[in-house]
Amino acid sequence: MKLFITRSIGVFLIFAATVILASEEQSVEKSEEEEAIAYFDYKEAYALKGDFERGKNLASQSERFPRSCRFCHGSDGIAPGDHHPNLAGQKDKYLRQQLISFIFLQRQSHIMNRTMVDFVGETPLYNEQEVADLSTYFSKLNPVGDGKGESPFEPDK
Repeated sequence: MKLFITRSIGVFLIFAATVILASEEQSVEKSEEEEAIAYFDYKEAYALKGDFERGKNLASQSERFPRSCRFCHGSDGIAPGDHHPNLAGQKDKYLRQQLISFIFLQRQSHIMNRTMVDFVGETPLYNEQEVADLSTYFSKLNPVGDGKGESPFEPDK
């Protein structure tokens, strides 16, 4: 009987420790997610005035407008195929809304959600001003493009 009670207590303690550790893991993950959201003020991103030249400069930087963005949307905002949306010529507020939705995981896309959040720090790829600048830049581009699908920027080495 003592052996049964001792084993029962041991099993209970292992179970309790597992539950406690699992809840601690969840609270750590939650706080990291909260940190990422706290980093980005979406209300400010809607209110900021975007700057065309800063957006153009940002879009031309391969480390800031990564190859993964250019691959689907083109470096000039004209998607090379029919499967991805053009960024060029879209309304400024619409582009901001989409970027913010992907950053906050309000719009689900396994590609866009991973692209818009930095892989290492789980912080957004762009800050509030950069979202405003990129949105303004792409909204003012010609939505037709030259039809060649060639990048005006140097390819990544």
